[in-house]
Amino acid sequence: MAKGFSDGIIRLEDVNFYYNKGMQNEMHALTNINLEIKRGEFASFFGSSGCGKSTMLYMVSGIDQPHSGRVYVNNHDLTKFSAKQTAVYRQIGIGLIFQNFNLIPSLSVFDNIVLPMSFLGISKERRSQEAKKILQYLDISNLANRLPYELSGGQQQRVGIARALANDPPIILADEPTGNLDSANATRTMELLRDLNKNHGKTIILVTHEAWCLRYVDRIFYMKDGTVIKTEEVKAEDMPTGETGKGIDEHIKVLNPAAGKLDILAESFSSLLLRGYSREELKRAEYFFKRRIKNELTYAKLIEELDRPFREGGLGLWKQKAKKIADAVEEIIEEDFEVSLIHDKLKKHPNAPLSEEIENIRRWLLEIYRGNLSPSQSDSMDECLGERLRGIISNDSFVKVLSLPKRIGGIGFPIPTALKISDRLDMLLTTNVEPH
Repeated sequence: MAKGFSDGIIRLEDVNFYYNKGMQNEMHALTNINLEIKRGEFASFFGSSGCGKSTMLYMVSGIDQPHSGRVYVNNHDLTKFSAKQTAVYRQIGIGLIFQNFNLIPSLSVFDNIVLPMSFLGISKERRSQEAKKILQYLDISNLANRLPYELSGGQQQRVGIARALANDPPIILADEPTGNLDSANATRTMELLRDLNKNHGKTIILVTHEAWCLRYVDRIFYMKDGTVIKTEEVKAEDMPTGETGKGIDEHIKVLNPAAGKLDILAESFSSLLLRGYSREELKRAEYFFKRRIKNELTYAKLIEELDRPFREGGLGLWKQKAKKIADAVEEIIEEDFEVSLIHDKLKKHPNAPLSEEIENIRRWLLEIYRGNLSPSQSDSMDECLGERLRGIISNDSFVKVLSLPKRIGGIGFPIPTALKISDRLDMLLTTNVEPH
């Protein structure tokens, strides 16, 4: 087939891109990239921070243009688009999902979703109909009237996905979509992306540094220093069935072939036990885990380092979670598992360190409440608690969600009760009281 024409939905030919080109601090961000992504494929750019994977997404989205080479979408050369054509392409050709959600804070969930449709001149009635369908598909209809600050991180990410779907684009670009989420919400987000791909025909391009996400995709482009060093297809039998995947050490080995067993163990612990944390947090955790494996840190000192605030050189976990994580690491160290077997051992852990405790904490907090919560209220409170414990939402936002009416996704507590529950939680966080 002749160069310049292909059945692939996305193709990059000889793409080079520089940051600060011509300046003293010039950086060659992408070097001679040639690749193709098929229509209906779930592909991922995988690598560490600064490897160029997000820049690849900027090329495909039209946010940036290469300094040399060509970017084709549906055999149309993006590098030849006018500003108006690029704007139209970004409105209807792609949907963008961001790590930091990027919702407009002054608009309700509903208005955040219909906004992209309004740019296209779609009638108010149809915008409303389409938004309601998307809200229902993502199971967030009850959040329609809430503002972004009233949502947990997991809820905000679902709204971000809803907004990306507003104009029914054939391509979804997801830039570190699990980066600010806890384990449970990170898994839900990946399952949503997979459903959009397998059941709704969307071409998905995922940028991630989290190896566990790779089991959801069809093809992996491994990136290092601005180049694609390897392309790999994921076999159907390796797709997840609801639990954490295996083979994380193999993905790590591709990017770091010189890594020894100790490095892979530490990075595997970090990737599996701290899903949804930033790259900087994961690297710091790897450092602590490696020191524990080498017996340079005691078990008690590991807990202390995991609990110490991040700005003071620790990881910034709260003490109960730090202990859970340390216990999981300890169990594997004591049994001297081989790298190839640790994933099966850790399957039960990634969600447990937080999700089990959240349920216990919720019960403890509700000892001061005489009423009963419905299952949906309990789920909402658990999600809100998780985000509060991670520091993703503030104490004020936590109180607001607790006191919002049930009909719009809140818990429905009277404000005095919400304040008492919040004070009780703060006591737990500051004194490390064990909930019973």
